[in-house]
Amino acid sequence: MKLNPRELEVLKILHESDRALTSTEIVNSGAGLTQSTVQAVLRKLLANELVEVQGVTHSGNVLSRTFGATEKSIGILTEKFLQDYKSFRSIISIQTAVAGMLNMSPDAAKREKDIKELEKLLSDLKKKK
Repeated sequence: MKLNPRELEVLKILHESDRALTSTEIVNSGAGLTQSTVQAVLRKLLANELVEVQGVTHSGNVLSRTFGATEKSIGILTEKFLQDYKSFRSIISIQTAVAGMLNMSPDAAKREKDIKELEKLLSDLKKKK
C-alpha cells in the first residue's frame, strides 16, 4: 500500500503519541496540516484499517472521536522503510545503516537493549543456516 506524505505524517503523529488523539490534536501536532486534510486522511486510514477510533471525548462543547494507530500500520510503515532502504542499499551498507540507527538514540540504556536484541536476532539467523 502506498501512503502519501500527509498520510505518513498522521501515522507518525499517532504512533508517537502515548494516547489516542482527536483530529484537532493531530492538526496541532503537524506542520502545515489542516483540519480538512487530517479528516480526509483519517477517513482513508480508517478504511484501510491503519487507524481506529479508540474513544470519544469532549472537545470544547462538542464530542470528538479519538484515533490511534493499529498494529497493521506498523507493518505498512516497516514495509515503506524497507523499500526506502532497498533503493539505497547499493550506496549505504547494512552496517552503516544499523550503526546510524543505534547512534540516533541518546539513551544509553535503550541503545544497549537494542544491541542485545540485535545480537539475539543475529544469533538466531546464524542458527537457521
